[in-house]
Amino acid sequence: MKRNVCRLFLTAINLILITALTVQAAELSKIEVKPGLLSTRILLKTDSPVQIRNLNYLSETPPVLSVELLGTRPVEIPATLEPSSRLVSSIQLQPAGENLRILIKLKEKVPFRLLFENGQAAIELTEFLRASSYQIDQAIVSLIRPDNQISFSDLNVKNETDRITFLVGLTGQPLIQTFALENPSRLVIDLLNTTLSRPGQSYQVGRANVERVRVAQFKSGDPCPITRLVFDLKEAGQYSLDMTGRGLQISFYDREGIAIAQKNEETRKPEPPKATLSAAIPAAAPQPSAPEKKETRPEPAPVRTVAEPVELKAEPEPKVTKPAAQEKEQFKPRVIQTVEDKYSGELISLKFKDADLRDVVLFLADFAGLNVIFDPEVRGTVTCNLQQVPWDQALEIVLRQNRMGKVIEGNVLRIAPMSTLAREDEELRRVKESKELAGPIQVKTITLSYSKARDVQALLKSRLSRSGEIVIDERTNTLIISEVRDRMELIERLISVLDTPTPQVSIEARIVEATSTFIRNLGIQWGYKGVIDPFYGNQTAISFPNKILADGSMIPQGIVTKGIGGPLGGYAINLPAPAFNTAVGFSFANIMDTFRLDVALSALETSGQGRIISSPKVTTQNNQPAEIVQGRQIPVQTVANFTVTTRYVNAALELRATPQITAEGTIIMSIEIQNNAADFANLVNNIPPITTQSAKTTVMVPDGGTTVIGGIYRTEDSITRERVPYLHSIPVLGGLFRSFARTKQNRELLIFITPRIIK
Repeated sequence: MKRNVCRLFLTAINLILITALTVQAAELSKIEVKPGLLSTRILLKTDSPVQIRNLNYLSETPPVLSVELLGTRPVEIPATLEPSSRLVSSIQLQPAGENLRILIKLKEKVPFRLLFENGQAAIELTEFLRASSYQIDQAIVSLIRPDNQISFSDLNVKNETDRITFLVGLTGQPLIQTFALENPSRLVIDLLNTTLSRPGQSYQVGRANVERVRVAQFKSGDPCPITRLVFDLKEAGQYSLDMTGRGLQISFYDREGIAIAQKNEETRKPEPPKATLSAAIPAAAPQPSAPEKKETRPEPAPVRTVAEPVELKAEPEPKVTKPAAQEKEQFKPRVIQTVEDKYSGELISLKFKDADLRDVVLFLADFAGLNVIFDPEVRGTVTCNLQQVPWDQALEIVLRQNRMGKVIEGNVLRIAPMSTLAREDEELRRVKESKELAGPIQVKTITLSYSKARDVQALLKSRLSRSGEIVIDERTNTLIISEVRDRMELIERLISVLDTPTPQVSIEARIVEATSTFIRNLGIQWGYKGVIDPFYGNQTAISFPNKILADGSMIPQGIVTKGIGGPLGGYAINLPAPAFNTAVGFSFANIMDTFRLDVALSALETSGQGRIISSPKVTTQNNQPAEIVQGRQIPVQTVANFTVTTRYVNAALELRATPQITAEGTIIMSIEIQNNAADFANLVNNIPPITTQSAKTTVMVPDGGTTVIGGIYRTEDSITRERVPYLHSIPVLGGLFRSFARTKQNRELLIFITPRIIK
């Protein structure tokens, strides 16, 4: 009893302590936005550790990043913050039950990660690099020790339920610099003072928002060698960077709503000092303003000359079932190269009447925080009424109405007539082409695994520059590409999309032919012969007729060709069954044989059931025709101009099919089936005719499903009666003057198709 009381007392104390810890909510006292050179950090200052979940983008236009702090309440913080940041437009705080939701409205969608800084949670927004040149801050260079270079040994991948993790093997802790590139989206991670111990590589990933990862030695030699990792992204999303005892760990997430608990500074492994460029630069570092030139963005220096696909080394782990959505990944559109206009500015309302064009442009530029410069030929008026439209779209409409154009270089907006800008663009294009043609030519060999080199060569010819050339080696299925550096990356991306494995489809057909036959034949034959003659002593009692001969059996020669014979040599009523296997005959006569009666009955009844199943099966690649034939060929000779020509006609079972796998996992098939057979029972000039059964159609069938593509049902029911006119209708006795034959035959043909995708 005492023991139970003690247990209850301890349980109550535990419940009280847990309740006290649970009720005490964390307090968010400050949200600070710290812009850097390549990234912007949003610091969430709380009085105690918090748990974070649902860190993801809620909308695309405008991009809104949402984060939820569990058990947290704000203290002396306004509901809406508008920081003066080049990336963050506004921050809103919303209650979510006992939690706190923070909505961060951005000017563009960028990659982001969650990290900890001085014991506080922080969200780092990795901005897109738009500078004309790539430089490393000298504050970081001063921390590098040339005598302590780090070696990049290997790159492993680990698939997890909600993410994919890349483990970078390093011999030390390097300084890290991170930035992003757009069109297409890429995340670039530079490992400073790090050398690559082997040639650069390119790996296909296709998981967790990452399409491909490339590793190369971007810069070699003193004072700061740089190893670069480039992750080609489908879109901007969440990632993380962590230093472990084994090296650098980079994770990309593919599931929303990941709960992350903030850890104490003592239990958390600290990041290496000055790990990122934004941490090494003062918070008020100015934003570089430079022209937006995508062609000058840094990329990994190509080291590898043969870029066939190489598999990543994966750590042993339990097998994870591939989601159905990822099986359709190959059917999703992939952006290889695109240039499109997107309006992502803040909404604005305009209402002007005969306003000067320059004043309107100055108003919009002031709203967007841009500097403006006008060409001397800019003039015009504006009359408009625009409600809640993006400012960049409003600017575009106003300028287009007056045949003006714009160029944004950094934070400077230039306005000029379209003809002036077109002339400048043409000059720049010529300069770019001349530089491109004058640039160094790279030569790479790419061995294809799944595609034919000649087919890929035909597809890539239109993307080559005037200096580019593609030569194929059919023996090794290799492309030898000579191209300038600016075009080489596009060619490689196209090849990575084209050189992919083609799924295979197994097609099984079942041709079921069922027949049933029923035959019933009934026939009768009878004849008689009677003699009244003085010879037999049975003459009549009158003079005429004194003797009588009644012969119902003497049928002329050549007519009795069926039935059975009788003692009299024939029958007066000769109606045997058309075909019979049973016959019974009777013959009756008196003692003097002056009267004779012969009767014969013939009958046949036959029934049969037949079933033929043919099951051809063939396997082929997607969108590739396949054919299988089984049977015989019948030689047919023809004579023309005294020349005998022999050709062969198939009397066989043939299946021809071309499958096409759809994004939904179904299979569209163009099918032609023939089931021909030679009829040797009806020869014509010693050549049997061909009995044909065929079907030709296009159907869509689920993977592993079965459908009937065709069927023929044929019924024959015939009745034949042979009878003597008038006499066959005599009641009861009419059956002696008729025969009966019935044939009933059913034929049924069904063709089934079952396709299966081979995985």
